[in-house]
Amino acid sequence: MDRKTRREYKDWGKGYYHLCLDRVEGSLFHDEEDYRMGMASIGLAKLKFGIEIYAFELMPNHLHEILSGTGAQCLKVFAFIKRRLSEQLIKKGYPPLAESYGFKLIPIEDEDALRKQILYTARNPYEKDFCIPGGHKWGSGYLFFNTLAECISGKKAKEMSKVEIHAFTGSHEALPPDWEIHPELGVLPQNFVRTDKVLKLFPSAKDWLTRLVKEYETVVKIARSLNEEIDFSDEEVRDMVNTELRNAFPGRLFKTLTQEEKCKVAVRMNLSHGLSARQLSRALFLSELTINQAIRSKDFGLAKRF
Repeated sequence: MDRKTRREYKDWGKGYYHLCLDRVEGSLFHDEEDYRMGMASIGLAKLKFGIEIYAFELMPNHLHEILSGTGAQCLKVFAFIKRRLSEQLIKKGYPPLAESYGFKLIPIEDEDALRKQILYTARNPYEKDFCIPGGHKWGSGYLFFNTLAECISGKKAKEMSKVEIHAFTGSHEALPPDWEIHPELGVLPQNFVRTDKVLKLFPSAKDWLTRLVKEYETVVKIARSLNEEIDFSDEEVRDMVNTELRNAFPGRLFKTLTQEEKCKVAVRMNLSHGLSARQLSRALFLSELTINQAIRSKDFGLAKRF
């Protein structure tokens, strides 16, 4: 990350932000101990820098965090997490993070944008096919609309020695006495994640889960802003394409659509959702060659406006 970007971030005022650490080649977290230290890092950052945390997910080679604070606070959070990640990497015999290693900070302008950024963050482990939505244990996703989360508890910090706490956090920072530490999961996210705020943003469990799984266009837009790639399954591609076909040709049966009509939809889906000719060919029953020709053709230029 260059100094100009750092200076720009530092001047940003108090608000909601999506902080996303850059991806690395290899891994940030190599085993469960690394993940436990990562969980502790998120909680400690809240204590040290006075931020509020609404959602986060630790991924093998990057992490996402939705928080509120100032740009200057976000820079401190990043520097703190980066230092701890480097220390853990060195401990395991790996090189530390490069001096140039950085992050992206996305301002969240309103409540609807906050919903979408939280959904994107919670979707990440599911997107990578690690687990079902809310099934990732190294993040906050399992806290929302999940009664089983109430059954996950740990030993309170006030009942533990400083040596015990240090073993889970890698820090001499004092934890609030009621914070709980699980023997396998470490510092639990319910200690520091503002679940109350998140739950108020969504009217029901069905709304939460449907939007998390189905808001494809939102996922694509946010991924592009973070320079991330989305790996849609064939089932998701068919769902997206069928939805677009119903919207474009209401009441029409698939077998009545012409090749030209299918190609126009393919061009739009390639532009709006980044779907490849190979993905689209399986959903539209057209050859990859035909779709690639349509994407490159001036004859379908109008489709790119939609």
